[in-house]
Amino acid sequence: MKKKLLSFGLLCIMVMILSGCSAAGGYYRSGKRCFLSGNFEEAAANFKAAISQNPNKAIYYIDYGMTLIALGQYEESIEQFDKAYLDKDIIMVKENNKRSLRGKGIAYYQMYRYHDAIQLFDEALQMRVLSELNMDILYYKGSSLMTIGFYEEARDIYTEFLNTFGDDPVALCNRAYTFRKLGDQEASLIDYDKAISLNPKSYEGYFGKYYLLLDTGKEAEAKQVLEAAAAIEVKSKEDRFMQAKVHYYQERYDEALAELSEAFANGFTEAYFYIGEIYRKKKDYETAIYYYDKYLDEGNITTPFVYNQIATSLMTTGEYKQAIKYLEKGMDYKHAGTMKALKKNEIIAYENLGLFETAIQKLKEYKASYPEDKEAEKELDFITTRLMNPDDIKKGQ
Repeated sequence: MKKKLLSFGLLCIMVMILSGCSAAGGYYRSGKRCFLSGNFEEAAANFKAAISQNPNKAIYYIDYGMTLIALGQYEESIEQFDKAYLDKDIIMVKENNKRSLRGKGIAYYQMYRYHDAIQLFDEALQMRVLSELNMDILYYKGSSLMTIGFYEEARDIYTEFLNTFGDDPVALCNRAYTFRKLGDQEASLIDYDKAISLNPKSYEGYFGKYYLLLDTGKEAEAKQVLEAAAAIEVKSKEDRFMQAKVHYYQERYDEALAELSEAFANGFTEAYFYIGEIYRKKKDYETAIYYYDKYLDEGNITTPFVYNQIATSLMTTGEYKQAIKYLEKGMDYKHAGTMKALKKNEIIAYENLGLFETAIQKLKEYKASYPEDKEAEKELDFITTRLMNPDDIKKGQ
């Protein structure tokens, strides 16, 4: 009798376990469908339900973590990746560990913790499993290095990427940018041209080549690049947005304004940044600031350069204290490509507030970071001279 009861009890337990696993699998599959359709909140709810039904599946935590990244909940996503990571020498565990390291690295990337992200990407790349993830991981590592100004290292990563996976227009454009920052204009031009030849609709390639030619004083050739981009056939809403950007660079501002407004209505939030740029160029600074702020409110920032542009507009209207707040926010991104402009404008703002001691300290820090800027030495001498005149000094809060 006891054996029968024990057998019956075990059977009930097995049924409960299998039912839980079945329910968990259903929630997980629903979560995957929602994620692929862009319904991230519903996906997160389903993944969370799957975990509650079966807390022993690492992949549930990993996909939940990736969904939280899509929702901008980076700290919470890191918790999920940590739960999925196990210190076991088993192939399946190693595969999930690599997924976890990649996911955690992406979370840190989104949090502007680029050094931490690079360390995790390196750990993931050292794992000899799921080599198909290496393409994505190398791309993120290269982007991290490029963002913090490690251009030589970023160039090498994109070279490894291209040698391993073949020609890719995006990787070529990114490597072209590193060549440009390193002063190798010829190599940069070769990569941009190759990216455009691989994808004649590579607007990133056209815009990158445009800036490269401007850097080298070839304005006529730069205009020809924009003309070539303007000739691209428009087949989608994204194409229309890109054409609006082309018209902006061509200084066809009235035409671009109408197109950018349409682009924002179609979901391209970056359009507000370019609308702000047009009004700034028209010297309508209040309207420019309004659109820059609208762009920030959308929360999908593609470049911290917008903070510099708001600050520049505010300083033009005499709002130096407010400008400093935006400059500090921009510097939080630790983006090497915009940091120099942000730091320089911060010095100007403090100087115009009469806070010369602070301006001198900021200028010394700037000189240490950018010793090639010879004008900084002259500016330091100028501010120091003003500091010696007590009548010029205002004590700010």
